[in-house]
Amino acid sequence: MGIVKQYTEIEVAKILKDSEGMGAGGGGGVGHSEGLHELQAVGKQRASTSVEAMEERVVAERKPKAGAFDGCQVQAVRFALNSAAGQNTLTYLNNSKVAYVFTEIGVAGQGFTMKMAASEVPKIGPIAKPVTTAMPVTSVNMKLIASNGVLHIRTAFPLAAPSGKGEHCEINYNDGSAPQTNIPI
Repeated sequence: MGIVKQYTEIEVAKILKDSEGMGAGGGGGVGHSEGLHELQAVGKQRASTSVEAMEERVVAERKPKAGAFDGCQVQAVRFALNSAAGQNTLTYLNNSKVAYVFTEIGVAGQGFTMKMAASEVPKIGPIAKPVTTAMPVTSVNMKLIASNGVLHIRTAFPLAAPSGKGEHCEINYNDGSAPQTNIPI
């Protein structure tokens, strides 16, 4: 059956926990979904972030915004993976020539919430203290890697507004050939 299947909350929670701080092949990098993108550590020995840490990322990394799920990351990721778009994405990822996929999957109207720290990034000078706002999640973005038949989630973060590309994935190959981008899912 492999990685293309319907996932339970328990399975998604385990994948996120197992991926946190761990690397995977294929340009995967170290997993940081919970540590940077979940405000409430849901369960024992789970990583999480804080509003203050998100605000610091905006300033230190000169980002216009940083967001995190507000205690619903596992449910949002499960919903996204189990959707038709998620299953199609996993089908692409199941190809042995694929190193990883980066995907955006819509979850609007499902009641998932997030907090976002945002500030204008000036061309010169310091960034003003970010303003943090609570809002509904409309999309989940994820970098997914299949390593030895096991799903690794390097990152899974919320968007308050879709990127404008619609549900899509960007496929990156093991041989370094040109990635396929904005493939509808």
